[in-house]
Amino acid sequence: MGSDSSKIMKPEEIESQNPVVVYGSDNCPYCFKVKKIFEELKVQIDYRNVDENKKYDEEKQKLMNFLKYDTIPLVFIKKQFIGGCSNVKELEAKGELLSKLA
Repeated sequence: MGSDSSKIMKPEEIESQNPVVVYGSDNCPYCFKVKKIFEELKVQIDYRNVDENKKYDEEKQKLMNFLKYDTIPLVFIKKQFIGGCSNVKELEAKGELLSKLA
């Protein structure tokens, strides 16, 4: 089995005008928390609902394959993988979330 590049996607391949991209689902409480944290910080995010958009769901799956990460939300800042909800909460608690956007 060779490496099938169609099954992976690297974070630097994410196309967005926004520095923050979040792949999430409406029925995921952690996705909701992440959205709320960015809202409270007045940070616009590119929220990609994988339930409503097949393209985003496919991108999410390819990113998960590449990152060896299997939960949502997937949070990226400036095309760098930050992690999920607990990672975002930790960065925010340390006051480092906004500096990642600077």
